[in-house]
Amino acid sequence: MLSKECKLHLKSVNMTGWQHMRHALKIAARLQLTVFAVIVHSIGPRFFKTYASDTMKDILSEQPSIKK
Repeated sequence: MLSKECKLHLKSVNMTGWQHMRHALKIAARLQLTVFAVIVHSIGPRFFKTYASDTMKDILSEQPSIKK
């Protein structure tokens, strides 16, 4: 059972619980790949120069607008 606060959040992003979970898991997978890229970049700075910041900007720009 979802709390009132959870239901309000799902309503504010216009998603069902399953849609929200799928969306969040996709973001988690992208961030895990980003962690790998950052580790590689820490060893060889010539690799993945802007990958992490570009990915995070993309993720943020793709977020549904949240009604406040």
